[in-house]
Amino acid sequence: MASQKKIVQVENLTKIVDKNKNFILLKHGKTTHKNLEELRKDLKKTKSYLDVIKNTLFEKTINKLSVKNKLFLDLREKFFPVREPSAILYFDNDWSGGLNSLHQFIKKDKTISFKFGMLDGQIYDQPTMERIAQLPSRNQLIAKIIGSFKNPTQKLVYSMKFNLTKFAIILNQKSKKV
Repeated sequence: MASQKKIVQVENLTKIVDKNKNFILLKHGKTTHKNLEELRKDLKKTKSYLDVIKNTLFEKTINKLSVKNKLFLDLREKFFPVREPSAILYFDNDWSGGLNSLHQFIKKDKTISFKFGMLDGQIYDQPTMERIAQLPSRNQLIAKIIGSFKNPTQKLVYSMKFNLTKFAIILNQKSKKV
């Protein structure tokens, strides 16, 4: 028979997973507590949260949610049973910033790795999650697009001013010689 504490933990985890459709399950085998706290601090800046969880309680949560949602049923069929120590990383609305922070941290600390994740209603396995994590964040992509719009205009203005500027420099040098 399950203890009341575990029942409450499953209910809380069910609420978190159901509310936050964007989450990643991480393997944190030999990670120190200090490193996990550092990661939590970095992720909090991007409104992302990390919780260490028990695999059996996570499986019960997904089983409970799979009754209502076929996506969780697919997740259960592909990735269960879950092995090795796990942590769940869930995001506020914009997951790209939190995923980018996690990727930067994983570069430093090799003891943390992806198991699988669910982002925007899609289930991704470990190699795909690593590729997604390497992508620039949404804000960086928007900045690059805006910069690319600005760049041709700058080049046009520069090309129009170039001959006049060159002519002014030559006149200035000639006036100094006289």
